[in-house]
Amino acid sequence: MTSSPEENNNPRYIAGVSDEPKQMLQPITGYVYEPLLPLEKACEPLLDIIDRLEAHIWIAKQNSKNPADGLTEDESASIRLYTMEWDTAPDKPCSSLYSQLNRTLKQVDRTKLRPWFRYLKLFLTALAKLPCAPHQTVWRGVRKDQSADYPPGTEVTWWAFSSCTTSLNVLESDLYLGNTGTRTLFSIETINGRTIRSHSHFTTEDEILLLPGTYLEVKSRLNPAPDLHIVHLQQKVPPHILLEPPFPEAQLFPAHVYHTDMKNTSTSEKKNDNRPWYKQKKFIFAGVLALLLIIFIVVLTTLLVTRKTNSGTALTTPTEFLPNYDSNISVYNPVSVGIAFYSFDNSLLDLYCLRDGQMNRPDVMYTMGYVAPGEAVVFNQSIATPIYVMNPFDFRNQTFTIEAFIVLMNDSTNASLIQFSSGMSINIETSRLTFVINELYQLVSPFTLSMNVWHHIAVVYDMTSGSSSIYIDGAIAKQLGYASNSNNQNANVTLTIGSGFIGVLDQLSISLTVKSSDQIRWDATVAAYYPLDGGSLNTWLLDYGPNCRNASAAGVRSVAGQVRQALSFNISGAYFQASSFPSLDLANNSFSVALWVRPDNQSGIFLTVANSKACLLVLGVRNNDNRLVAYLPYSTSTNTSVSLVGSTMASGKWVHVAFTWSYANQAQLYKETAWQGRSSSATRLNNRSDEPMTVTLGMYRGTANCSGGDGLDVTEQFVGSLDEFYIFSRELQQNEIEKLNLTTNSQDNHPL
Repeated sequence: MTSSPEENNNPRYIAGVSDEPKQMLQPITGYVYEPLLPLEKACEPLLDIIDRLEAHIWIAKQNSKNPADGLTEDESASIRLYTMEWDTAPDKPCSSLYSQLNRTLKQVDRTKLRPWFRYLKLFLTALAKLPCAPHQTVWRGVRKDQSADYPPGTEVTWWAFSSCTTSLNVLESDLYLGNTGTRTLFSIETINGRTIRSHSHFTTEDEILLLPGTYLEVKSRLNPAPDLHIVHLQQKVPPHILLEPPFPEAQLFPAHVYHTDMKNTSTSEKKNDNRPWYKQKKFIFAGVLALLLIIFIVVLTTLLVTRKTNSGTALTTPTEFLPNYDSNISVYNPVSVGIAFYSFDNSLLDLYCLRDGQMNRPDVMYTMGYVAPGEAVVFNQSIATPIYVMNPFDFRNQTFTIEAFIVLMNDSTNASLIQFSSGMSINIETSRLTFVINELYQLVSPFTLSMNVWHHIAVVYDMTSGSSSIYIDGAIAKQLGYASNSNNQNANVTLTIGSGFIGVLDQLSISLTVKSSDQIRWDATVAAYYPLDGGSLNTWLLDYGPNCRNASAAGVRSVAGQVRQALSFNISGAYFQASSFPSLDLANNSFSVALWVRPDNQSGIFLTVANSKACLLVLGVRNNDNRLVAYLPYSTSTNTSVSLVGSTMASGKWVHVAFTWSYANQAQLYKETAWQGRSSSATRLNNRSDEPMTVTLGMYRGTANCSGGDGLDVTEQFVGSLDEFYIFSRELQQNEIEKLNLTTNSQDNHPL
């Protein structure tokens, strides 16, 4: 049977260019922590968003047997599903999956992307496994004059997936732009497009798919005919991550392209050549001139034939709960939340848009959240403010884990923090966390929660064993060996959040899994984890901890590390910086930092924790005898400073360094497996400010006075490499630090 022209029509070639946002949006991140799921499961959060999705998923799977390029059937089917065209009424917006996804990618509000995270994980994993298409010129277009949006010399970002063709003749056919009317052709020199023909619903054309966050420089504009405009674009490696790679080893750009681009960037910093691009290299100009001549011939032929885009209140006071941690801590990526997740970032929406909350008052109150710069919801019982989730949960024969960060603001509160209509509830009774399983079984924490302090709470129920547990700040507070949950047989359970609660709630997740003690401790106490691995473009900026606090950097480069790759700070002014860590902002809150250090020059500052007003911690190598020093300004009861001095740091050798502070044990410094010393006089932290602390590796760039350390010069450039950087919201024990010291390149897994 012969295909109709409509069946061969790929409208993506001429769709979506005209509404690209003019502003620089936030990077596309967060989806990487989702698990790889079958296509049906990956698309579940989209069933209420996209009509007739299940039928198209089935068709895509049926046509993706024995896929090419080493892809799984689900990976290949995710590409095919993207390329499928839904039937849409002429007066309605396109309802195809690709159209709705691309509209969402162009929105300023990145929370709108969350229902797409599972599909994006599968889809981008599939695309990342495909080899990059060779450097070539591809085409796309639009039926309007859009050339004014592309002044030569400017840089633009296309935030959606962009479908291009390798053939100009295809684009000029009557199925697409044709040869009459106002048109803009985009001639794009690509460096990392993906050829998807083997996995596409359109198998007759070599479609090149450009990834979201494609960064382009406008090289020139042509207007060879009154109704025809040609924009010449050249793809570049962006200076910062615009699309987070779907897995650590993913190469979104060819390695040779990345290094060439970095070399060209460095050269341009040394020499500013203001000549026009066509005068800088004669052989490049000749090639471009030949390309333009071909374009002109095509256009001329066409003409002859036709003639025709609440700030929050600072929360202080130390916790009264002193958790007991063991040393068996592992690195975990956040798992899929399963059935519901509420970030409370200025909304009551569920991550997957399946169980959105609602409050019977218009003026919902928010404050700064635990995961900054996000927000958290405030409950003030002077006006009843519970959140109602009416779309039911199905808890029949289900295990589950419920986690959240909370701040208690009234020690006499007796409240139902989480209340299910089946009878299960998580309550706070006289500042104690209580888990009511049913009328026969309940767990009551023996510890009281401190006021005005962030606490991580978790409740775990294992349906198989009948066991249940309460965790506070990552440590087990209470366990029950067996509890029959007769309330766990209801398929239509509604949820009420915060009934009678006076406080703040953030990052509420409900997952149908039994999280281990290690996983909960990771979620609760790892403020950030930066492997500092180069891998794909700028992936050293990514936080692989549970809170995704990505960093910024300048002057650093990827080198061989103690574990995989590390960051080199050998360029003058090089730094790596991250901010918004509540555990570092709370007066007398325990914390730890740990990292591998390889000095090339034996002195210099490699870590500072400070804001614009106060300096909390400085770690470095002092300049007179090359000893390791930890400096805490104004940390004693008499407002004097403390320096802990360790042993000599050898040049050219990887050394593990850790620093811990707690109200009970004060400041302690470690080098490799050796305890370097403790200062019992460091009884307080210099963080009494309403401004968040910033952690800097390399050159200190702040305005606070961090000078005064024993032999440390904060203006002295650290020259060397750093690797495997952790920030904990608790005090590490020496046996945990000893395990971190065992981390080497010969191990696939982190020992901590």
